[in-house]
Amino acid sequence: MRLSIISHFYNHVDEVLHQLDRWRQIDPALLAQLEFIVVDDHSDQIIPLPAGNLKLRVFRVETDIDWNQAGARNLGALMAQGEWGLFFDIDQALTPEALPVILHNLDRLDTATMYSLRARGLYNDVDQVEAAFHVNSFLVHLPTFRKLGMYDEDFVGHYGYEDIYLPLVWQANGGKRLLLNEPCFFEGNLGFRTERLDRSLERNKALGTAKLQALQARQGPVKVSPSHLLRFEWREMETAA
Repeated sequence: MRLSIISHFYNHVDEVLHQLDRWRQIDPALLAQLEFIVVDDHSDQIIPLPAGNLKLRVFRVETDIDWNQAGARNLGALMAQGEWGLFFDIDQALTPEALPVILHNLDRLDTATMYSLRARGLYNDVDQVEAAFHVNSFLVHLPTFRKLGMYDEDFVGHYGYEDIYLPLVWQANGGKRLLLNEPCFFEGNLGFRTERLDRSLERNKALGTAKLQALQARQGPVKVSPSHLLRFEWREMETAA
């Protein structure tokens, strides 16, 4: 498998089904090179997701944890079988140009580089300034990501900063970063968001600041231990016909 599409969700199952419908419209020649990994981060309802013509694997986090994006994405990264992984939030939409360009150029990409992807119609949540890319949307060589990256699950349980800290660890471990400007890979978010959870940044901001200071003070690379990952129960789900 050349490329794994990896995303996660919490509730908003109708919107997830719409996303699957969009993926099913991808050119069959491209679909043959893709697998889709979707992680249900303990949604209130369990609804089997239809695979249709997709090579789809669905995993569910069984432990009820607030703001477990880091854990859900780590689960997707570890379960994916593709050589490369394309991570993005479930409320973002791939443009028609994105996958043909990515798949055509995979063999030219540097396995030690984390590639951010140009987006349009995307706005920063804090000040509503238009952003060139989303920090949670990136293309990465999965074997390298498992060695140099992975999300820090110390941020789990509270909102924010796991996505900002991830590329800092990547770079501290010797990885590089690059923005792919052409074509536009993503449209702005699809208009839904996680609800009924506390979005206070105070705890994770303090944690991120302390971790950044420790990162800057360290000598040598930062190693991510697999024993610090997937701090929850999970299982693979059956897909619907």
